[in-house]
Amino acid sequence: PRSECNKEIRSNAGVAMRVIKNILTFAILSQGALLASNGFAQSAADQQAQQAIPASRNLCGLGVGAFPKTPGSTDLRVMALPVLQYTFGDVGYVTGLKAGLWGYTSDSRSLRIGLYAEPRFGYDSSDNPLTAGMPDRRFAIDAGPSVRWTTPLGVLNFDYGFDVTNRSNGQVAQLQFIRPLISDTGFRLNGLVGATWQNAAMNDYYWSVGNYSAGAGSGLSVGLSGLYSFGPTSALFYGATINRLSSTQANSPLAERSFAPLIYLGYGWRM
Repeated sequence: PRSECNKEIRSNAGVAMRVIKNILTFAILSQGALLASNGFAQSAADQQAQQAIPASRNLCGLGVGAFPKTPGSTDLRVMALPVLQYTFGDVGYVTGLKAGLWGYTSDSRSLRIGLYAEPRFGYDSSDNPLTAGMPDRRFAIDAGPSVRWTTPLGVLNFDYGFDVTNRSNGQVAQLQFIRPLISDTGFRLNGLVGATWQNAAMNDYYWSVGNYSAGAGSGLSVGLSGLYSFGPTSALFYGATINRLSSTQANSPLAERSFAPLIYLGYGWRM
């Protein structure tokens, strides 16, 4: 019934807001406590935490990644992709598959506000018996406002994206906290936690099948990303993330498990 669907949407939206509120509160209190005794200045660890691949310099290379063939699938799709991680000063960046432009940067460079764009891979109905007979889900691009806040504990990223390619006409909000765990010259490691909310239109496009209509929902993620340098310019980069599906995604007949892994490994040249 429509009333029950509306209740679920409001409940999922409430969960997302509570997650965002808790992470923001934690970051605000932590930053306030540390700034009281230390002046803020960007260190090598701050810069490391701002990168998807924790490199101290710009990097280009080739990576191989594995992720579910279709949403919630136990079968993995393996793809080889070129990787570019490049920062254009205070103007913009390209990192992995994500790109952005900054419109505002504070004097201390701790706060930046701008726009981002990021691809979203679709799938063919033939990729999984559970999706057989469904229309193919096409490649899409999410884009919208982006905020990066660098604190003494790590970096808080917030993105609010719209499907600008009109595949799902959906919306997504992503909140991610990245903390440097190891900042040695030859070996770097970042830890990350995050929350992702997708509205009903986006979930419906990727997760609905038959009589099941997916509503809005929030999922959580945790992961590691690392870089091992050898020689003056060469490095291996790697990472793994586990994404816990939202309840509306996990309850979809397409979901064979309640989480989605992402694993990648690559070789890069530091510039």
